[in-house]
Formats: sequence, structure tokens, C-alpha cells
Amino acid sequence: MTSLASAVRSTLLAESDVSRLTALRRSTAVFSQDQVADSVYYIDDGLVKLTRTNGTGGRIILAVCGAGHVIGEEILAEGSRTYYTEAEVLTQANLYRIPREALLRTFASSQELAGALLDHILQRKLALAQKVELLCLHDVEYRILYYLAELSKLVKPNEDGEGYQLPITQLELADLIGATRETTSTTLNQLERRGLVKLSRRLLTIPSPHTLRDAASAKGSIANNNSHVAS
Repeated sequence: MTSLASAVRSTLLAESDVSRLTALRRSTAVFSQDQVADSVYYIDDGLVKLTRTNGTGGRIILAVCGAGHVIGEEILAEGSRTYYTEAEVLTQANLYRIPREALLRTFASSQELAGALLDHILQRKLALAQKVELLCLHDVEYRILYYLAELSKLVKPNEDGEGYQLPITQLELADLIGATRETTSTTLNQLERRGLVKLSRRLLTIPSPHTLRDAASAKGSIANNNSHVAS
């Protein structure tokens, strides 16, 4: 199937009502939770987090999206449309704003785009289902190992070749994995002593994503063995 990035570039970005948002800084809000949804956004480069906040101020980061991703799919809904999350820039980013009318107009003439976006939405749904599984069935250490390894896929390795820098704070990581800041900080310090992460202000450095995945796999195996013994 054609990649979403390829389909968007070949069919949508030349539309006259599509606009480019350049050099957006960290913490810039792309759209707000419950705001009327009138556009989707294509991430050309950079990272954007999608955060949901409840009525008492509790929040969770549902996803961190990178280059080639589309956010704001809520505009495809019929009737009253609002954004379910807040989209906020994590690193300097360039995005394209694609109004609903431009998207629907292109859908009518491009089966390629419709198929690619449908596949993208399906992958997002599966990622959210996996997030529910992680929150319900795995401990904080496993969730941290898993998500740091996943986030490393969205950034380039350091120029010196010494690992990957993730532009995420410990509070943001806590919101991503569904844990308190204190528990997240304690677990990260333990992982740093094991050489799996390096901590600094507003940055987490991953020396080796492969090692993180191995550690997560080993921890998952131990948990499965323990559950079999208990049963």
C-alpha cells in the first residue's frame, strides 16, 4: 500500500487552500481539546504530542507523532466535530494545515489517498489498543522501556553516534506511560544506574534502543513466567 506521506505529497500539498506552518517552537499549540475540528495537519518534520485532559486536570499523552504522520482525523466525522486531544509541538516542527474541504475534495479523486489515510487510522487504533494493554498488564519499568525504544524511532541518532536524544521531560514521560512523576523519576534513576538511559534537563538520552527492547523483552518474559507459576 502507498505510504501516507507519499500520498499526501502527491495529491494534497499542491491544493491552493493548504498552508505551511514553519519553524513552530516547542509548546506551540496546533489545536486544542474540544476545539471545533476544521483541518488535519501533516507533520513534515518535528514531533507533536497528543494529550487528553479530564475534568479534574488529570492527563495522558495518547501519542507522540513524527514526520509523515497526520493528526486531527476527527474532521472526518459527520455532524458536530471537535478535536479529542490537544496537539502540542515537542520539537521545532514544520506542518501543513489541510482544511476539511481540501481533504474531502481530494478524496473524491484519489483512491490512493483514501486508502493510505484509512491504513494510517487503523494503525493509530491498533497503537491505542496496545497502549491500553500496556497500562493494564505491565508495570512502570516495562512501559518506560517500551516507550523510550518506540520514541527513539522518531528521532535521528546523535551526530557523534552516541545514542539518541529524546526531547521529552520526565513529567511528559509520566503522562505518556500513565504513571506519577515520582514513580517515573525513581524508575528512570534505576535504569540510569543500569546504563540503559542518561538523564539531563528536558532530555533523555538512549545509548541503545536495541538494548532497551532486549530489556523490555526480558522483563516481559519474567512477568509471563510468574503469571504461569501463579496460575
